[in-house]
Amino acid sequence: MDKDLKIGILIMFLCTLFTAVGQLFFKYGSVDFEWNLFALLTNYDLVVGFIFYAVGAMLLIMALKFGKLSILYPFVALTFIWVMLISVWFLGESLNNFKFGAMIFIVLGIILITGGNTNGK
Repeated sequence: MDKDLKIGILIMFLCTLFTAVGQLFFKYGSVDFEWNLFALLTNYDLVVGFIFYAVGAMLLIMALKFGKLSILYPFVALTFIWVMLISVWFLGESLNNFKFGAMIFIVLGIILITGGNTNGK
C-alpha cells in the first residue's frame, strides 16, 4: 500500500468520526426540532451537527485526492460502527450480539472491497 493511500484512509477514518459525531448532535437537536427558520438557527445542537457534517464532507473531499474512489469510499461504512458505539456510550442504547456481528461484517466488507482493489486485481 503506497503512502498516499494510507493518508487517504486515515483522512477517511477522521471523516467517519466527524460525521458520526454530527449525527449524535442531530439526535440531540431533534428534541427541539421545529420547521421555522429562527428555531432552526437557534437549535445549537443542529448547528453543531451541521458543522461536524461539513468538516466530515471536507475531509472526504481531501481524502479523495489520495486514492481511488472505489477504494476509499467503502470506509464511509465505518460511520455505522461509530454511530452504534456513540449511541451506546452517550444515549444508553443497547449493543446486542446482532449489532456486534453486524460491525464485524462491516469491517470484513471494507477489507474485502478495498483489498481487492488495491492492486487492480
